[in-house]
This record gives sequence, C-alpha cells and structure tokens, in this order.
Amino acid sequence: MHRFLPFLLLVLSALALPVAMLHASGGEKPVARVYIASPPAPMSQTAAQVAAKSDGCYSCHTRTDEPSMHATPAVMLGCVDCHGGNAAVRGDPARGFDDPDYVAARERAHVLPRFPEAWHYPSSANPQRSYALLNREAPEFVRFVNPSDYRVAREACGACHLQVIEAAERSLMATGAMLWGGAAYNNGVVPYKNYIFGEAYTRDSQAAKIVSPGDPPGTLTPEQQARGALAALYPLPTWQVTPPGDVFRVFERGGRNIGTQFPEIGLPNPTGSIQRLEEPGRPDLKQSSRGPGTGLRVAIPVLNLQKTRLNDPYMWFIGTNDQPGDYRHSGCSGCHVVYANDREPRHSLIYAPYGRDGQSATVDPTIAAKTAHGALKGPAGEPVDPASGGKESGPPIRHSFTRAIPTSQCMTCHMHQPNIFLNSYLGYTMWDYEADAPLMWPAQQKYPTAAETHAALERNPEGANPRGNWSDPDFLRNVYDLNARAKDTQFADYHGHGWNFRAVFKRDRAGNLLDAEGKIVWPDDPEKFRRKGEGKFVPVGVNPGKAVHLMDIHAEKGMQCADCHFAQDSHGNGFIYGEVENAIEIGCKDCHGTADAYPTLLTSGPAAPPKGTDLALLRNPDGQRRFEWFYDAGGRRRLVQRSIVDPKLEWEVSLVKDSVDPANPHFNAKAARAKLMSRSGAEDGSFAFGLGVAKSDRAHNDEDVACFTCHLSWTTSCGGCHLPIEANWKTTSHHYEGEETRNFATYNPQVARDDMFQLGKHMTTKGNETAPVRSTSALVLSSTNINRERIYIQQPPVSGIGFSSQAFAPHFPHTVRRTETKTCSDCHLSAKDDNNAIMAQLLLLGTNTANFVGLNAWTGLENGFEAMRVTEWGEPQAVIGSYLQKYAYPDYWRMHVERNGRELKDWVRGKTFDRKASGETHPLEEFRNVMKGTADRVGCLQLRGEYMYVAEGKGGFRVYDVASVANKGVSAPILSAPFSKLGQNTNVASKNATCVALPTNQPINPLRNTPERRKINQEQPFLPIYSYAAVTDSVEGLILVNIETLADGEFRNNFLKRAVTWNPNGVLNGARHVQLAGQIAYITADAGLVVVDLADPLHPRLAAVRPLREARASAIQFRYLWVTDVEGLKLFDVTRLTDPVAIPSATVRFADARRVYLARTYAYVAAKGEGLAIVDITNPLRPAIYARETFGGRMNDVEDVIVGSTNASLFAYVADGRNGLKVIQLTSPESQPNFYGFSPAPKPELIAWARTRSPALALSKGLDRDRAVDETGGQIAVFGRLGSRPFTRPEMERLFLTRHGAPYKVSDEVDMKAWRPPLKVAAGQ
Repeated sequence: MHRFLPFLLLVLSALALPVAMLHASGGEKPVARVYIASPPAPMSQTAAQVAAKSDGCYSCHTRTDEPSMHATPAVMLGCVDCHGGNAAVRGDPARGFDDPDYVAARERAHVLPRFPEAWHYPSSANPQRSYALLNREAPEFVRFVNPSDYRVAREACGACHLQVIEAAERSLMATGAMLWGGAAYNNGVVPYKNYIFGEAYTRDSQAAKIVSPGDPPGTLTPEQQARGALAALYPLPTWQVTPPGDVFRVFERGGRNIGTQFPEIGLPNPTGSIQRLEEPGRPDLKQSSRGPGTGLRVAIPVLNLQKTRLNDPYMWFIGTNDQPGDYRHSGCSGCHVVYANDREPRHSLIYAPYGRDGQSATVDPTIAAKTAHGALKGPAGEPVDPASGGKESGPPIRHSFTRAIPTSQCMTCHMHQPNIFLNSYLGYTMWDYEADAPLMWPAQQKYPTAAETHAALERNPEGANPRGNWSDPDFLRNVYDLNARAKDTQFADYHGHGWNFRAVFKRDRAGNLLDAEGKIVWPDDPEKFRRKGEGKFVPVGVNPGKAVHLMDIHAEKGMQCADCHFAQDSHGNGFIYGEVENAIEIGCKDCHGTADAYPTLLTSGPAAPPKGTDLALLRNPDGQRRFEWFYDAGGRRRLVQRSIVDPKLEWEVSLVKDSVDPANPHFNAKAARAKLMSRSGAEDGSFAFGLGVAKSDRAHNDEDVACFTCHLSWTTSCGGCHLPIEANWKTTSHHYEGEETRNFATYNPQVARDDMFQLGKHMTTKGNETAPVRSTSALVLSSTNINRERIYIQQPPVSGIGFSSQAFAPHFPHTVRRTETKTCSDCHLSAKDDNNAIMAQLLLLGTNTANFVGLNAWTGLENGFEAMRVTEWGEPQAVIGSYLQKYAYPDYWRMHVERNGRELKDWVRGKTFDRKASGETHPLEEFRNVMKGTADRVGCLQLRGEYMYVAEGKGGFRVYDVASVANKGVSAPILSAPFSKLGQNTNVASKNATCVALPTNQPINPLRNTPERRKINQEQPFLPIYSYAAVTDSVEGLILVNIETLADGEFRNNFLKRAVTWNPNGVLNGARHVQLAGQIAYITADAGLVVVDLADPLHPRLAAVRPLREARASAIQFRYLWVTDVEGLKLFDVTRLTDPVAIPSATVRFADARRVYLARTYAYVAAKGEGLAIVDITNPLRPAIYARETFGGRMNDVEDVIVGSTNASLFAYVADGRNGLKVIQLTSPESQPNFYGFSPAPKPELIAWARTRSPALALSKGLDRDRAVDETGGQIAVFGRLGSRPFTRPEMERLFLTRHGAPYKVSDEVDMKAWRPPLKVAAGQ
C-alpha cells in the first residue's frame, strides 16, 4: 500500500487545487463606502480657521512635527485642508488606542479605505509592495493618506503649487518614459525612438494621455522640439495585447486558431480534442503558436515591465517599503518627505542616524508607539522585543516637507542597472552572484517550493533570489554587515528591489587593486577595504581602506543628488521629455567653468530656461546662499557651495580655469594637457598643449568632447539579462488596475561589468559631441508554455530600426574622480604598444570576452553538429562544474563531479515526487546533448538568434531552425526540412563548403531599416554586407547568400540561393576560413591570406594577397590580424584594412596551429597536439606564450576554441577533436583573486567534458555583447538616444591616425616641455 501513497496524495492534492486557486485569486473585496467630498485647501486663512480644521485631530495627535507640514509659520493650513476627514470629532487616547469608544471616534474622524486589509488599517505606515493599490482606492482616501499624491495634489496643494504639480506630472520622475520607451524601441516593440509611452493617471486612476503645454496643448515649437521636448505620451498598452517585436521561429507561421493542442496561456482545451488541420503551409498542428497575439506571442519586455520590479514603482505609486532603499510615498511626498533608507553617512548625511528600516522619529504619539507591521531587528538580525522600543517600518522620519533631500531618498527609484545614475554615483554596480559567494549562498542547497519561490520573487525579481541567502529579508537587511568578512568586494547598505550591490574599486588592467598612489594592494592585505581603527561607516570625505572605492568624487565629499539637480530637474519644466539628458538643466560648466572662463552660475542644459537659472540666487533651507564667490588672501576668486542637506557642510568648487593656469596653486598638468592639447600636435609630433594653443586648434574643445570624458573613472555595462516567461505563474500587474493574469517573467542579470570604457557620439540635443557610452540593455528571451515546454530559449530580440537589441547609450558624469581619471592611452595609441585591446574596446569593436555562450556550446563535428548542454537552466544559469555552480547548486555540483565524473552526458536529474508528494522542489531536469547529422564535416557554424548557419562540406551551406533545442516535447528539436510544400529551402548546394561567416552574430533585420524610419529616428543605414552570409568553398571560392528573409516573419520566401560566386583566377582555391571585418573579408586559402573588399557585395574586389604556407584561420582585433599557418601564429598590421603588413618578428611558432580566438590581451590558439595555447598579446609586437595546457594529456587534439563570460567568470570552450568538448574555467574568485579587471591572467581549470559522436572540429562563437560597430564603421547595435551612434571609420581614425594616414602614439606622462604659454599681446593693441 505504501507504494501507492504518493500517488494517492497527488490525486487528493489535485482535487483540492481548484479550491486553493479560487481562494488565491479572490483577493480582498472592496468595502462599500460613502465619501464626503472635502473642499480644496485654501491659499490663505485665519489662525482661527486653521484651529477649527485641526481641533479634533489634536485630541489624539497631541504633538506633531510640523502642523502644516511646512517649516515656515507663514503657511496656514489645518489638518483637514490637506487630508480631509472630520476635525469636529474628538477622541480620548487616555482610554487606550484599542478602546471601543476611541476606535469609534477614529472611524468617524478618518477617511476610511475601501481595502483596509491591504492598507493594514489603522496603521498609517506605507504598506509593503502596494503597487497599483492606489489605483483601486477612492481618491478621497488617497488624499487622506497622502495629500500630495498626483491624483489629488491639485485639491490639497494646487492653490499654491499648481504649476509645479502640472510640471511634475509630466516629468520623467512620473512618466518613466525613458525606460518604457527605450525598452519598446530597443526590443522592436515599436518603431519610434522619439518615445510615445509614459505613465499618468486621472483623479479616478484611469490611465491617461498627457500633453505638453502649447497653443493648442500638445503642440511644440521647432525650438522646443530641438531641445528634446515631446508633444504627448500615451499609456503603454497592457502586455497581453502588445505584439512581439519578433516572430521567433518563422519556418512555419502557424495556423489561424489560437487554441491548439499545446496551449500556452489560459486553460488547456477542455474537450481534449485536436484542432482540425488547415491548408498546407498554415498548419495548426505545430510546436507552438507563433503569430502575434496567439498564445504567448507577446512582447516579453513589456510583460517584464508591467509585472516585475525593474524601476517600479514610479512616482504615481508608493515605494515598496519592504527593504532598505525602498521606503517612500507617492507624488510630491516621494521626494520631499524623507524616509530612513541607508545608514551610510555619505549617502544620507544628517539622516544616517535614523537607520535604513523606514522607521519614524516623529513626536506624534499615535505613530511613535507603533511596533507592528515590520518590527525592528537588532544589529545581528535578531528580533527586538516590541516593548524595548522596536518601531514600525513604513512611516516617514518626520511629518514634514523638506528640500533637504538625501541621496538615500533618490535611490528608491534611481538604482536599476539600465537606470544606474545613483548606483554609479555611489560607486556600486549590481552584484554578480560570484564575489564572496560563500557568504551569500547557503551551505546546503535550497529547494524552494513554488510558494516560497513566488514570495521571494515578489520582493526581488531575480530568478536566482529564491536559492540565495538574500531571499530572507533579515539576511538581506544585514548584508552590509558582512563586509568585515568579505574578501572580494564590499556591499552597499541599501537593497532596493531586494538586490545586492557591490562596490567598484580602482584596479589596473590586470585586475590588481590599487591605492590612491597607484600602488598594488595585495588580495591578502587585511586593510584593503578597512584600515585599522576605521568603523563600519566612515565620515564624509574619507575613502575607507587602502583600495580606492570609485564613488564619484562629489559623493565622496558628501554632495547629495539635490546639490546638483535643483528643483527643476526633479519637478520638470512643464514639458514632456523622453530622455533624462534632455530633462536636465544643469551642466558641468555651470559650476566649474571652462578653460577660458570662470562659471557664470547660469544653467545651460537642454531643459534650462532660455537665459538659464541664476544659481547665485538659490538659498538653502537655512537661508544661506547655495553658491557664493569669495576672494582669497592672494586676490584669487574662490567659489563655495553649501550643502542643501547639512548646513554644516560646504565645499570649495574646483574651477577649470584655475586648473590650467601654471601660476595658480590649483594647477593640474594632467588636466591642462587634456583640456588644452593641440590638434596639430599629433600631426607634427610635438603634442603641444597650453594656453597658447588657439581654441580652434584644441583637440578636445568643449563643443566637440563632453568634459567628463576624461574625468570619468569607470562606466557600468549591462552585458546581458535573461527574461524567461513562465506561462503557469499567476501574478498581478504593478500598473493600471493591478489585474491578475497568468504569465510571469523573472529578470536575470548575466554579465554586469565595470571594466569597459567606450566612446561614441552623444545625442543630437547634446550636439553629437564625443562622449563615453555604455552597454545599457541586452535581453535574451525564453518562453515556457503551460506544459512546461521550453518553446524557445535565449533569443535576442531585434530593435525597431533593425539593429541588434544589444543596446548602448551615452554615459553621464556620475563617476567623476580627480585622480582616477582617463589617460591619453585610454583613447589613443600608446607609445608602449600595449593598448590594442583597449582601443578595440574603446571604439566598440568588441573584445570577444563578454560573449554569451548560453545553455549550449554548439560544436561542429566530422559528420554533424551538436548542442552540448553546458549550463543550468535555473537561475543563476551557472556553467556546469563551475565555481558558481559549486556555491549556488552545491548538490548539483557534487553530482556532476562525483557521480558523472564531470562528464556532460544525457541524463535526468531530480525526483518525480519529493517527501510531500510534490514535484516542485526537486523537479525533473533532462540534460540532453542534441545532435544533427549532416552530409559532410562541419568546418564552421554560427548561431544567430534562432538559426544555425552551417558550412557542411559537400553538403554545401545550410541554415537550421534550432529554436526548439530545449523543448522536451519535440522529438526533432533541430529542423531543416520544410514543414510543407510551401515551407522553405535554406540549403545552398556547393562542392565543398569549408566555412561561413556572418557580418555579426547579433540578430538583426536590415529590412526594418527603411528611409522613413531612419529619418524619424535619426538613424544610420546598414552597410550592404549585413544582408549576406559569406561562405568559403575550397573549390568554388567565395559564395555570398542573401539571408534577409530569415528575419522578416514570412515563411513563404525562405528559399535561399547564391547572390554571388567569386573566385577570379582561382585566387580562392583551397579556401578554408573567412573572417569578416565589416565590409572586408580575410580569407585563408592556398594562395595565403586573401583580402576581399565587399563594400558592394554583388561585385567583390580583390584587395590584397599575402602569401603564406597552408594558411588556416584568422582573427582580428583593432589594428592587428592574427593568422595561423603551417609555421604557427603570425601577425599582420591592418591599420589600413585592405593592406595587411606582415610583422615577422611577432611570429609565435607552433607545430600545428589551427583556429585562433582573441579575447582582450590573450590569444587562445587551438594547437592540436600541444593542446590549448594561451599567448599574451598585450603588446602585439611582442607576443609571449603564457601557457600550453593539455591537462595531463587529456586535451591533445585541439581544433577550435571560443571564450565567453558568465556572471563574473571567464570560460573557454574547446573543440578537442577525437576527445570531444572541453569546458575550462579561466578565472574565478577562487583561482584568480583579481578576477575583476580588464584582462586578468587566466588560470585554466578543466571543469567539464563531453564525448561527441564524431571528432569535434569547430565551435559557434558566443553572442557579442560589447560590439556595436564593425571595423569599417558599419553600425550593428542600437543606440538608445536620438542621434547617438558609434563612430564612423573616419571618426575612429582621428583617434590614432594623422591626416596623412600615419599612426600617432601618446604617452601618459606629462611633458611640460610641450607647454605653450599664452601669446603676449603688445601694449596698446
């Protein structure tokens, strides 16, 4: 009988399921109320009138912080003027707050909610994660709990502040237009880069369109449009009706019926019947619904925006009030009423002593005594007895408006990765799951139930969260206290949205920590993060420890956000903006001046008034001037700024004019050279700089280069995020009415880096100046249907203009330092010849390091290709056998190591039923390596989106549909044959296809790049080569195939054919490999290295031939091309892309070198019997073998290698011929303490291996995540600002070539002999 008990329990639980579901979906029913409208608050009134409107309130609220919420007694307001309610009712608190008579009086005096349970009524503390609760409440109660909420602020505050309220409703703080619009355009949901979506509501909480002021409203003048103002914003459509930007899996478009036998949303077919078959080419029997609007064919990014905590919530809603960094109210109070969010003095100043738990310091006895609804925890996380003084979390610190707003208040919104204005300012970025992993992951692997998982994801949308220690709110709250034991990083004291943030430190390019003088701080130095005697928190102006924490210098000195971003930047100027840069009125020069002039203290940003705001007129709350000029004893001008938050704090402002004047004590030679370098100095080699350089000759003019380009210390880069949609998860929307629907998508950062410095062109409203850019968003999308079938996995969408969704955008001046700034060799060729990889990164050419390999390592074989499963499916998607798997999944890691001997094989992990007869805690997970046979050997293959492009020898060139590779419900997960006669033929026959190269491995769609879209979105066209795949054939030469139709969503035109076959005079006989560098193809053939110009793909041009013996493969990095041949690894200078110049002195000898892969400062050479050779190419002219690794002879048939990043670690995937596939961890916190940094030295560890059905010959390169443009200037990735873009090829060349085409090189050492003093003007002139 006991054998059947689990099944009996399962049946009983199934019978009980509908009841549970009904209860869970019911929610709180609204209480019927009759509300009495309160009149608007008056502009003025007598003291007697004020008293009459407060008398009853004071009978219970016997003390208050500010009776009118305003510090000035000039404001005459009674309690009910703002809140409503009945001031005639008096209570007697002496009877006790629970006394029936007291409760009855309270109920008559207060405005009561429709949803008392959700509000924790009668608590006045903000409820946790209320989201759309305000939209379901009566406006009368909304006014009662927060008179400054935008829905009702006109009534409570409009008599005095109507203009400000109207501006604030249109501001980015309220609309969130940048995130909503950017996500829509970058991921192809809409074709408009000039954003059209934003959030706004009416008094009764209906989603509203908003318009800019104008005559008539909603119209703009050309001048206003030129400064970035938008005429109108519309509500973002709900996710259910938003079609996807891409129709994944287009080989079949699918039937017209939504309800197939494989439902993806809602309930299964109730009859159990199979839908009727439809006409050929439109089958209903298929693997998934694929047309827009069917099943899960919706825009996952929109689902993610509306149902998970990204930047939620904006100012139309209350903060989530559940974790440090989340406490605030809505509307005006969201900023002007301060909550306790952070104990760090540099983040909070005078508010730091109030803690980070959203607790009040009010004198109001009805609030001060509250202990429920989120009680205080002790320093070690222990519960505090309410009787000992633990306070309720959720109220503000004081019942008072203030302009003294700390940065810790701003962090409640401004700290998500694509919106990392505040994180970077404070010197933090998102934690990567690996740094100090032993402290953050449980020693025993967690197996959360579905209920536990959902509860954790409500607090934090990271899929990894339920498995980590930080899913426990008490652990999360005290993460900062782990810093004393942390070895790899330091954590922030704020945890908005439940996230952890790691500190960014000064490092050299090898990853070594550095102190203020640039000396190495060794990993085992006990004072690296805290000096002896330093406390948990350090005072303002102090850097803790020896290692330099790269918080912005302004932040380190104690400047809060409000010290730069004055009232207008928060309230808006009345116009609608979609870009933060356009909504800002302040500019760096307004306070710091320029090399030629002291600051005017007049604002000059795009949103500034026509004549600017005069900062000299600003006064702080204590009445002192915000800015004030003085003269020192030497008669020199000094500018002082006083803190808006702490009256005791002031700073002397650095003045650029003084920093470039050698006669001034503040002279800085490094700054002077950067600001006054002559453009002609590169031409004549003098590199002259100084006040004598004519402004027209300055290389870094203020109009041409953003001033913070050189002052920047670091930029954050979001290397990618995984958004998997789950059809079975019933969750509520955080917007609109908060409706409950199925489907949920977690948010999973994959590679968040701080070591990338990149340049591009700023947006049009910023004059298209040269500025730092950063990777802002790079989604890969997955979908699991209601049957738990993974109908597609890790698919990158395509932007609205057809460029890849690997989005970039201009950075901002929030990581500025005085010492840790950029140097000349960060942007120009180094005289030491040691920054070739740095230049590749700078110009957005990519460094092949942050590449995303994903769930499978795609391996080309002697008779097919195989998808080798190399990561976990759950989050974090740790590489199997890796350091991260060891800590995030310790049981699974042991199974891999001990049970499977590190072999990646076909097997099933998990249990059908756990101890509770459930399958949810130890789910069955099938690991399978999927092989597809081919007609011949696969010499090259490349994954792009849902397609695999394969050169298969005598089988020619073929494209396969691989979207279903992880779908357990599909028996043939790799498709090539047509589904019907109207299907497709993606095979191009050839005699012996040896290799295939795509211009980019990022999914693109040139067909979207129309002239109309380019005009309205200020975009560039694709280069023609981006419509083609380049195939080498050892007999036929070069074959170009137009592959545009694979991205158009139409299955009936996928009949690929040759566009060009090119082999003049047999120059490409024996062609083996092709490397595309934009429009230039480098082909290895019998003749050697053959260079082909493909500017006109239909008419290739032979550019050069460089003889080599048995040339095999090539790889390019900025100015250098590495080629393998029979003698080893050889180097060519390709400064002129079509004219390679051999550098024989740089040859590295190998007995049998095959493919080569360049990852920043290392070349990974597939050296056949010598294993994997790692060559240090920091200085390409002097390469040095760093390692030859065979792992004791276990890896001795190496044919190919690729490198990719997962979280904070670097991995190599090796096609080891007859030995199959090898997975190697190159860096980890355990093997390489300096795993952060631009290019830390690899420490190879064999962590996994797999047998292959035949010898492994080739690997598909991982998705490029730091490449936005090719070597010829062709744009690949979308840029998220109007007019912003990567450099063109001529613009790139200005950074390293003279006008005559000769390279120029720079030194980071300042030579004052090159100083040019100002020209003397003769007397009388």
